[in-house]
Amino acid sequence: MTTIQFHDTDRPAPLHTHEGLMRYLTGKTVRPATLDAAAFAALTPQARDTYNRERLLFLSGGILIGTPQLQAARSGVGKLISANSGRNSGHHGMMFSGQSGLGKTTLCKALMKSVFNSYRAQFPFYAESQRVPIVYVEVPTGSTPKLLMAAFARFFGLTPTRAETMDSIQHRVVSALNDGRTQFVVVDELQNLCAANRGNGESVDVLKALHNQVGATFIYAGMNLREQPLFEGPRGQSLMARFSITEMTKFNASDPTHRKDWRGIVQQFERDLPLVDHLPGTLVPWSEHLFELTRGSVGTLGTLITGAAMDLIRDPAGRPEAITLELLDAQELDTLATEGFARSLTSKGRKVA
Repeated sequence: MTTIQFHDTDRPAPLHTHEGLMRYLTGKTVRPATLDAAAFAALTPQARDTYNRERLLFLSGGILIGTPQLQAARSGVGKLISANSGRNSGHHGMMFSGQSGLGKTTLCKALMKSVFNSYRAQFPFYAESQRVPIVYVEVPTGSTPKLLMAAFARFFGLTPTRAETMDSIQHRVVSALNDGRTQFVVVDELQNLCAANRGNGESVDVLKALHNQVGATFIYAGMNLREQPLFEGPRGQSLMARFSITEMTKFNASDPTHRKDWRGIVQQFERDLPLVDHLPGTLVPWSEHLFELTRGSVGTLGTLITGAAMDLIRDPAGRPEAITLELLDAQELDTLATEGFARSLTSKGRKVA
């Protein structure tokens, strides 16, 4: 009988505090062993429940796909960190822009893991010297520069008072970043800052001040950043000039390279499925159909495949754990993907079920 080690990982670590982010970065995502039918049948009811919970947790957030965009981003970030290491102002960074659901936050999480692993290899005793190598902040909805600084402060466990000025909060944040020798800063949902500051240069000034006063590489992620008013006018353009921007887009079925990459991504998802009865290689021949279902979105593809796998694991009837085309078609997807699939069928003269 196969021996399985179980881990209590039911609660994912939050990213918006130093403690939570370190838990996430230092934690290891363990892919549960794929048991054969005999080993699975031999599990006690309690062991089976635990095994199923481990598999569900892995499927809900443990699969990381090495897309071409992720590979390019890792290379670009490595070059930026090296280039910024000797500068005392004007640090350059990267922006990831695109519509919702294209994996911007997932990409940022993967980059933080990559940077952290390299940092820990270089400075294995970073924790003893109170270093904070990586910071993650999500811009609050309708944010002002002061609210953004307050989010940075809360990451470090600093509590801004209601009467405290933005300059005071910013001073404490800059001190915390420099004292922690922070190397990598991710600011997610940047469009929330842009939306509240049309024509207001204060937001630009706050961001530029951070770049000049902190020796770190900054990454911004948000929706349609090129179109945001934050980057309009001379001050906005000055900020934009310090960043390269990557537009996160869906895969294009008419591009031969995209079609090949898409098949590889489907194969990666299938390879990581911890299902008892699923035969590897089943999903790849359905790549074109999966593209139509998801409209070329890797994020939606992940939701589709992992959702089908979780349905099989949770199935009280105990049907074979093998993903079928019927099961995939039955999954509920986001509205954009569903409407796009319906339009695709209509254009081909097929009826929507």
